[in-house]
Amino acid sequence: MGLRSTEKQDKRGHDGKIVTTKFSTSDDIYRELVQESEESWLYGLVAFAIIEERRIDWVRHYEVTNGRPPNSDETRSWYEQQPESELLRAKGEAENALREYSDEVVQSDIEEYGEKIKENIVVSEIRKLGRFWPQFGVNLAGGVTSAVLFAALLLILAFLVLNDISPVQIGVQIGENPKGEIEEVIGNDKQ
Repeated sequence: MGLRSTEKQDKRGHDGKIVTTKFSTSDDIYRELVQESEESWLYGLVAFAIIEERRIDWVRHYEVTNGRPPNSDETRSWYEQQPESELLRAKGEAENALREYSDEVVQSDIEEYGEKIKENIVVSEIRKLGRFWPQFGVNLAGGVTSAVLFAALLLILAFLVLNDISPVQIGVQIGENPKGEIEEVIGNDKQ
């Protein structure tokens, strides 16, 4: 059990005709699709699983139809009846299944990394905002300083406007008081 009945696929027989592979067991199909295949191991393994799934479906159908599971000779007969095209069909299905799976994985990774990038941007912005109290202190000090400077500027401006000390008036006072003493101009009534 597990030996091939004939030579490997596409070999020429004694009469020059192409001899196709005849499978007797799952070992023969496994060897063909996985061990001796030049294609990817995973690709062959998925194709083998597809063939075996078909065999299991056949066994279930056989049991329902005949009231008993198939014996080893009937199972061997099922394998022997599988044409090369069945392996090619299984390989095609395996290729499609692997392609769909890889597309899903790639799409999933793209979505996952996109979410991680968005989360990292949000987290970094929140961390920047997380320095609230030190920033609050700097902003408060800046606000107080600007208020003090503005108040000082207003006081100087008010003093100049209210005291109206012009250069002409200063000259007049110096002329009246040759010693250079400046008298208070505000509220000074000469009567």
